[in-house]
Amino acid sequence: MPFFKYAENEPRLNHLFNEAMASDTRLVMTVLIQNGKGLIFQGLKSLVDVGGGTGTIAKAIADTFPQINCTFFDLPHVIEGLEGSKNLRFVGRDMFNSIPSANTILLKWILHDWSDGDCIKILKKCKEAIPRRMEER
Repeated sequence: MPFFKYAENEPRLNHLFNEAMASDTRLVMTVLIQNGKGLIFQGLKSLVDVGGGTGTIAKAIADTFPQINCTFFDLPHVIEGLEGSKNLRFVGRDMFNSIPSANTILLKWILHDWSDGDCIKILKKCKEAIPRRMEER
C-alpha cells in the first residue's frame, strides 16, 4: 500500500508526517520571503501549492503578498478542517486527475515521492493548469 494511502487511514501518522514537512517549510519560507525579499514572488497573480501538507507555504505567501491568490492543493483528508482567507483557498482533490488553474505552480517536495512515470503525469497536469496566453492569467 502506498504511504499516502496508508496515512489517509491513520490520522496520527498523517498528522506527524504533515507536521514534519511543515517544520522544513518554515525554514525554507524564511529564506525565500525575508532573506530573498520576496523577489521570486514579484508580479505573480496566482499560485497553486501542489501537495503542500498543512498549507504552510501557501499561508506564508498569502499573508506576505496579499495581491497573490493562493490555492493550497492536496488530498481531501489532508486539508480537512483547514480554513482559508481572502486570498487563500484550500482545494482537496487528486493531483493525478487535475490541478487548479494558476499562473504559477509550486512543487516543493512532491516529485521525490513518486516514480518517474508518476512525476511525468503530475508535470503534465501542472502544464494543463497554467494558462497558455498571458491574457488568460
